[in-house]
Amino acid sequence: MRRYETIFILRPELGEAQIAESVKRFEGIVAGGGGEMIECDLWGSRELAYPIGRERRGVYVRLDYAANGAILNEIERNLKIADNVIRFLSVLVETETDPAKAREEIETHRRKQAEAKAAAALAREKAGSAPVEEIPDAPEGLGEPAPEGDESV
Repeated sequence: MRRYETIFILRPELGEAQIAESVKRFEGIVAGGGGEMIECDLWGSRELAYPIGRERRGVYVRLDYAANGAILNEIERNLKIADNVIRFLSVLVETETDPAKAREEIETHRRKQAEAKAAAALAREKAGSAPVEEIPDAPEGLGEPAPEGDESV
């Protein structure tokens, strides 16, 4: 089986029940076709990079699954005809994958992240500093000072 990742954006005015129903629908397509869900992430409501139609926000959902090409085609067909889906993108992650091994790798990664956060919090506590709010990494080039003599900024 191949490993795919599909990210889709739902309309922001949907309620939690409708969002959950949409996610279950696509998970059901994977399971019904003989594929296996590896992970499903609900990223929540976020501002879009650019307006799509009249929408400026959307609810992001990521599906990570192992399936064959026919299942991917069926998911994409359903995403195209779904009224509550603004945009979607599917990507082939691996050509051959073992879903159980992929789930185990994800769980190991999460455990290591949790341990690192706990160790950092303990180190801050020992140093006597106040807890620091986590700041996501900025894309490369952002937040760097302009070169000296650069008047364009």
